[in-house]
Amino acid sequence: MTAPLQATDRGLSPHYKVRVVLPGAILHLASWTEPTLAPEVRGPLVADWINDRAYGDTIGFVDWSQLVAVTWRYAA
Repeated sequence: MTAPLQATDRGLSPHYKVRVVLPGAILHLASWTEPTLAPEVRGPLVADWINDRAYGDTIGFVDWSQLVAVTWRYAA
């Protein structure tokens, strides 16, 4: 079995891969910082979002009240 590709293998800087699950959709986002759950601040998830399509989807609008699940992992 081969080792999974690292972000640096693809020419990307280390970051967090974030999956946001909404009814009928899964968004693949990326953040420079580890996301935190903080409902009192502009939605339930706070992160330093990456707006570069090489890393994932770019946030245009998210109805955070519809959030079903969220996961993240570090991509070295």
